[in-house]
Amino acid sequence: MKKFAVLLIMAVVFTAGCIGESSTGTTTTTSTQGNGLNFRDYAPGKVLSAWHEIFNGTFYASDGYEDLVKHYFPDAEVRAASEYPGTGILVLSPKDVYSKKILFGKPVQVQKLEPFGYIAYRNGMHYVGPWHGIVAIFNSKEENAVMVVSGTSRAGVGAALNFLSGIKSGKVQLDRTAVVRSGNFEGILVKEIGDTNLDGIAGEDEFVTLHQIIFDEPFQYYWRVVKGENITVSGGFIRLVNDTKVYIRALGFNVSVKVENNKGVTLTYVIDNINPNYVELVGDHIESSDFGGTEVVVVSRGEFSVVPKNVSGYKVLAFGDHRPGSGDEQPEIFFKIRDAINGEDGAFVIDSGDLVYSGTIYQWAELMKAWKWNKPVFVAVGNHEYNGEGVNIYHYFFGPTDYAFSLGGYRFIFANNVMNGYRLKDEQWEWIEKELELAKERGERPVIVMHAPPYDPRPSDEHTLDPSDAKRLLGLMREYKAFGIFGHIHIYWYGTYEDVPFVITGGGGAPLYAKPEEGGFYHYVRLFMGDGGSIKVEPVKVSP
Repeated sequence: MKKFAVLLIMAVVFTAGCIGESSTGTTTTTSTQGNGLNFRDYAPGKVLSAWHEIFNGTFYASDGYEDLVKHYFPDAEVRAASEYPGTGILVLSPKDVYSKKILFGKPVQVQKLEPFGYIAYRNGMHYVGPWHGIVAIFNSKEENAVMVVSGTSRAGVGAALNFLSGIKSGKVQLDRTAVVRSGNFEGILVKEIGDTNLDGIAGEDEFVTLHQIIFDEPFQYYWRVVKGENITVSGGFIRLVNDTKVYIRALGFNVSVKVENNKGVTLTYVIDNINPNYVELVGDHIESSDFGGTEVVVVSRGEFSVVPKNVSGYKVLAFGDHRPGSGDEQPEIFFKIRDAINGEDGAFVIDSGDLVYSGTIYQWAELMKAWKWNKPVFVAVGNHEYNGEGVNIYHYFFGPTDYAFSLGGYRFIFANNVMNGYRLKDEQWEWIEKELELAKERGERPVIVMHAPPYDPRPSDEHTLDPSDAKRLLGLMREYKAFGIFGHIHIYWYGTYEDVPFVITGGGGAPLYAKPEEGGFYHYVRLFMGDGGSIKVEPVKVSP
């Protein structure tokens, strides 16, 4: 593993001809700054490829961004954005590009949406996070050639400048499929992973990768270089690094931080989505710690682990399918269920999925405004949120969809069974069987948590996992004496099917699928995880 900053270019080579070549193969040199661009003279992607030939070396930058331009283009002339003559290169902060509405209506732009702050937009899809940069080239209303460079933060603007520098030097090869071309417009969205101090510059003590985004964006969950140290996390994922502070979302009760190339740097780790009452710290280099709410904050100069205490007889709260029947806002009954669960004692909450209606960023914004819990919440992804731009947003907030953890004699195994026609991939089956074997070796009872159940108890429908996969899953659960927690069907049901016990908890707020006497009522479930693998199930009805 390299111990210094490296720029990886995740791109596809395209060979549509040399710069300035039109789609008919004719070389053009007529498109110049100030006269507008004849986009028909350039094959798709060639405008971006030729940006350094189309525009002169003058950049007009927002206040505080001049040094960023000079880092990537040391020989460039940099002037204040207020001096912009109406044509040329504009390097704008997120605030300036959004407030000036210079990209309003364009297929690549920066927008603002609370509680996310500044977000990126590319051809119908939105992207959340501070590391997105954009480049947009177009003709202004005055028919002048304009190139706008911006992003969702200073780090995003740096990513865009890094991309342009790479194009000019030949170190970056443009991925034609990532280019958005529409009339007299050409633009691109890029993402930089590893700029840990978010200053927009790939430092020597960072490992930076640059990616050109088409639809799904890459995520690096478990590893970062921070101040020259290689930080690897298990049992959770790294959501963000900001200078010396590492933000980790726990995926269970055993979160370990390993450090290679240890330089003795003191870092602060904020581990969220954990119950401090059920864990303790282990490590030789811990300088201080703080337990409270759903966080454990650790200040350390090296490796450490958050490990589960030896507990038994605890309670879990489970619910799911709290999406609305349509629209953006969460149903009112969800707020009542959330508040009731927050009023309970318990180790953690299981959400069996279908968090929003169709996965749009506006629905996610409403959900995250209401995502207020006093206990950790572990999610099994549902089909409604896991499509379109919702896939990227899900990964930003909740990380990987397949994960497992142990607590007090039980092994909880979460898996995504909605992305492939309600089927599991071969690698998922292999992983699940390994997790079941691990539980057996440890003497733990497995608990399988997925969105779609293997069986629909209603006589008139089959709202389930694919039949062949359902049969295979039931066989494994029966073999390993596993218990199941599922959603997807908007009812409450608890029973045994083919000698496999499981609960369906789909009454979190979505339109109900049955009469009250058939399980069609709003609810959550108390699960009492007893010694020796005995589980008691108790539904709690919640009135609208």
